[in-house]
Amino acid sequence: MAGRRILIVDDEEGFRDGVADLLQMEGYTVSVAPDAVEAVRVLPVFRPEVILLDLRMPNLDGEAFLRGMTGLPASRGVPVVLISAKEDLPQIANRTGAAGYLSKPFEAPQLLSLLEKVLPEPRTRRR
Repeated sequence: MAGRRILIVDDEEGFRDGVADLLQMEGYTVSVAPDAVEAVRVLPVFRPEVILLDLRMPNLDGEAFLRGMTGLPASRGVPVVLISAKEDLPQIANRTGAAGYLSKPFEAPQLLSLLEKVLPEPRTRRR
């Protein structure tokens, strides 16, 4: 788990920073983006292994970001976990092919457990 890269895309600064702090304390490497437009800029540089994506954001919402991700080489195969207070979150996750979802508010153990399930197996280094 140590050093695994997580990108948090959420416009709520307090939520975003709180989740980032939690994940960093657990040994993850974290980058944050306040909206989907910034996430598109961060993706090729940070190369996350999982994206935590809010659905309700200004400029470009989470669903539009998901649709646009398919054309970004840096996002191929990157699992996305939707995080939102929307009531139809399970249906949206199913429709969009998200790797998982968490309804806001959620508890830290729920997030950590879900990340362990959706993180791809670490790649072994060749010597």
